[in-house]
Amino acid sequence: MKRLSYIYSASLLMVALNTLPGMLEGTFRIVAASVLALGLWAVTWMRVYTNKKLRPEFAILSILPALSFHLFSGAGPEYLSLFASPGWQNFNFFLWLASAWVTIRALLPTPEEYKGRMAKDSVFVFMTIISIVYTASCWMTTHSIFLTL
Repeated sequence: MKRLSYIYSASLLMVALNTLPGMLEGTFRIVAASVLALGLWAVTWMRVYTNKKLRPEFAILSILPALSFHLFSGAGPEYLSLFASPGWQNFNFFLWLASAWVTIRALLPTPEEYKGRMAKDSVFVFMTIISIVYTASCWMTTHSIFLTL
């Protein structure tokens, strides 16, 4: 999969995964989150498999924090309150870090896509900054929801 195709499809799916299921309740939330997570996982898996900068099995880390949040939220408030403990919150933070790491590794260009120094690859630099800011925003959103319980 080409890098631009990955950026176009993954950014759309990532924003959809982190916003659309939050507008739904119960089973609809879980179904929507699962379908969007499956799509994002497939796109990330294909990109990581193509650029060979990371083993494809790590693609699951790109969806795990958002999917787990929506699964706990859709299951009900009693399950969501279990997820609000400090140990789970630290684990959730590291899941979001792993998600950003996989996303950034998937953005690395193949030799056919870019030749030269990585510091001069404007697409990689810009998308890395966007990915870090967006991941931090998603983590803060899920963390603030847990703090209000």
